[in-house]
Amino acid sequence: MKRHPFLLIAATVVATLASVHSMGCGASRSARSLAAEKVYVAPGELDKYYAFLSGGQSGSVFVVGVPSGRLIREIPVFEPRAAYGYAMNDNDPRRQELVATGGVWGDTHHPILSETNGMPDGKYLWINDLANGRLARIRLDYFEADRILKLPNMQGAHGIAVVSPNTKYIVVNGEFELPTDGLVTNPAPYTSVVSFVDPDSMQVKFQVRVNGNIDIADTSKDGRYSFSTVYNLEQGKDMGSMIQYDRDAVAAIDIPAAEKAIAVGRGEVRNGVPILDPESNPGVLTLIPVPKNPHGINVTPDGRYAIAAGKLSPTVTIIDAHTLKIIAEPEVGLGPLHTTFDDRGNAYTSLFLDSQVVKWNIDKAVKGAPDYIVDRINVHYNIGHLQAVGGDHMHPAGDYLIALNKLSKDMYVPVGPDLPENQEIIDISGEKMKLLASFPTPPEPHDATFMAVSVLKPLVHQTYTPADDAVQAGKERVVRTAPHAVTVDMTLIRSAYTPDKLEVREGDQVTLKITNVETIRDMIHGFALPDHNLNIALAPGYTKTITFDAGKPGVYWFYCTNFCSALHLEMRGRMLVQPKDSTVTLTDWHAAANVQGQVVAGVPSTGAR
Repeated sequence: MKRHPFLLIAATVVATLASVHSMGCGASRSARSLAAEKVYVAPGELDKYYAFLSGGQSGSVFVVGVPSGRLIREIPVFEPRAAYGYAMNDNDPRRQELVATGGVWGDTHHPILSETNGMPDGKYLWINDLANGRLARIRLDYFEADRILKLPNMQGAHGIAVVSPNTKYIVVNGEFELPTDGLVTNPAPYTSVVSFVDPDSMQVKFQVRVNGNIDIADTSKDGRYSFSTVYNLEQGKDMGSMIQYDRDAVAAIDIPAAEKAIAVGRGEVRNGVPILDPESNPGVLTLIPVPKNPHGINVTPDGRYAIAAGKLSPTVTIIDAHTLKIIAEPEVGLGPLHTTFDDRGNAYTSLFLDSQVVKWNIDKAVKGAPDYIVDRINVHYNIGHLQAVGGDHMHPAGDYLIALNKLSKDMYVPVGPDLPENQEIIDISGEKMKLLASFPTPPEPHDATFMAVSVLKPLVHQTYTPADDAVQAGKERVVRTAPHAVTVDMTLIRSAYTPDKLEVREGDQVTLKITNVETIRDMIHGFALPDHNLNIALAPGYTKTITFDAGKPGVYWFYCTNFCSALHLEMRGRMLVQPKDSTVTLTDWHAAANVQGQVVAGVPSTGAR
């Protein structure tokens, strides 16, 4: 049968349109399906990597699974967090530490991992607090902050870096300049310092003075140099005066030379820390001129080059990390901020103004080859930091990259003026970059670093080894230790508090030592005491001691905040606060177990009668 050509064409068009309609634009749907498959992690399976993202003004660290993009948890550091019972009570030692070092809020920017042989070893993660000049250390066996250090002689702890390959120091840059003696009456030009912190003792060993605002940090892979970008060599106090020079600098500090100078007493000691002045200690500091108001500084995994991003120049500067000579200044795009690396000799630079990631070949750029740009990909929008898996260590994985974008614009359902932050996962395993997924986070991630789940998972504890002073089951007690002081030793287990009744008097100071005596994982218990600003979360085996005032007379029900069993709602107890002048006889709880001569609640114990 002869077919009319016009009918054949019409039939073909109709079939094509039907296919497009049913598939949602065939090729695009196929690409999306492949991307979804690459980031899909089935229930019960584990992500390949943990990504640690700084939480910015949230004061925390976000833990995200990669490639899924799932937010696994937050680690509160420079902020109280009710969900984890962290620093909630005025007498909580961690809250007191926050108050003593700068306040109960912080601005986290740059997470870094401890290294052995140039690779993450799963022991610690450090995070800075830009706002209050602090450095915190997080234990990765428990995913909790264990030390918070107030850094002397500096303000604005911004860029931080680990001294490779074996974590000799943590480098912390002081971004905001201060008078050299810390006094407002000093007429001399302001200056900044770079701090070198011992990772184990968390003490500042020495500082090196640098003029200008010290921004981002990285170190050579052999432990020789600390590199920091420095903007505002003009030492201006307002934006107009900060951007006059066409070039600012990368500050290269010779760490062994600084150590030798400190060893022979060349440092000026202020607030207990020796500070080296480069003018009187030649060879300690080298300033390398780079354009203009530079931001990021990143050392290649092989340790050959340090790459500075121009910010106000469309170029990056490639510096020989051994000779400190400038090798090349290739143009990459508008607003370059940070650079990361794969395992095939390529660099990836974030372009804030272009809202792109640009992929470029390092060797070709060094040789001046015209085809050094490999690829570009749009991101949504105005990217700040970016990080490829392992790109900040000696052996990159070359598979995934996270783009940490500053603005999300139209990426999510409107939720008011403050839109979610948008992070994007990009596949960098091939010649061309491919956007796989985006995911929102609370505000405001700045930087990220990665660890392989296979490395970290065996090191993480899910129950605590009970401390020597842990309360043991059967040895709980309520003891009056002074006329207005009561000590409570308490245990928690599904679904009961022991003791479940506390009798105290108005005006008493109560010291509560509480132990979760569970021995299996994921049995978190809480202790919340209404109207006393008291919220504690305890993992299995954990002991916490909190002191608080008994408050006004009344009955206060304490209860478990973490759902733990079918009788979770019944897991509660009472604190009875009697008026200070009450004549009511209080119960002698477990009097037989009390110490001779001590007083329980309001009456003498058995031994004192």
